[in-house]
Amino acid sequence: MTPAELEALRLRLSRHPGLCGKEEIQLPAGMFPQLPFPGLGPAAAIGDDAALIPASSGPLLLASEGMDPALVEEDPWFAGWCGVLVNLSDIAAMGGRPIALVNSLWASGETQARPLLAGLRRAADTFAVPMVGGHTNLHSPYNALAVAVLGTAPGPVLSARAARPGDRLHLLVNTQGRLYRHYPFWDAATQAEPAMLRRHLALPVELAAAGLVRAAKDISMGGLVGTAEMFAEAAGCGLEIQLDELQPPAGLSLEAWLTCFPSFGFLLAVPPERTAELARFTAPHPELLCAEIGRFLAGAPQVLLAAGAGRCPLRPPGRVLTGFSADL
Repeated sequence: MTPAELEALRLRLSRHPGLCGKEEIQLPAGMFPQLPFPGLGPAAAIGDDAALIPASSGPLLLASEGMDPALVEEDPWFAGWCGVLVNLSDIAAMGGRPIALVNSLWASGETQARPLLAGLRRAADTFAVPMVGGHTNLHSPYNALAVAVLGTAPGPVLSARAARPGDRLHLLVNTQGRLYRHYPFWDAATQAEPAMLRRHLALPVELAAAGLVRAAKDISMGGLVGTAEMFAEAAGCGLEIQLDELQPPAGLSLEAWLTCFPSFGFLLAVPPERTAELARFTAPHPELLCAEIGRFLAGAPQVLLAAGAGRCPLRPPGRVLTGFSADL
């Protein structure tokens, strides 16, 4: 091969799309610190083909979420923030602690990718959960984001399927927030103290360890009522919600409170003999509301809405809501 042929080959290789695409890792690599887990050395840092995760003595939990394309387009920073938040809530709902996050990002350029990555970075820092890898495409014809999290359950697992007829339904939620812009998101996190948010996220683990909660689900984009339907279907029993027991934040209608997505909100199945102890356990967190709002019933999986002397099913029973794609 002559020097001229070598130079021509070098030029063609340097312009190859597969090689140029590898440069796109520089943007997320520059936004997330390379902080290996203690004792695992530099192999845990960005640049390896997979993240090296420390071994866990408890069961592993794995969750993932794809973000609403409309949110990614309209408010990419908040989409990045929520991509982390919803995954951490999924782990907490199972009585788990998060270990590490990964993301897959498609964007039409750096301008579109930067706010998504900034939201991811802020949330990962706020909750002190490392982002250890992912996939980045900055030449996509569309913008999209998906995030996944690995966690572990150090104690009892709060499977939604463990709820039983007779259990009391409790709402655990942070009411100290506001609706985020024009979205149905009750934001009690973006302006809150990170240390407090971390304490809140650890609460389900503590409740599970104390035996105060039998099962749980985080309130997702279906809102309280949509999550209640998924809870009932998973548990295989009915679920009655006493609307008179709900306390929407000031200025928010009952319907909006039933359908919005709170940044910290869980439905809990509590054995009836533990309800008083649960109230004492959560009392040191005045910013949180922990209220009994219903009960689990024997019978077909469905949600019943009760108010005053009235009682009616939310929807006919028989709809299958759980599964890999149910908790949006």
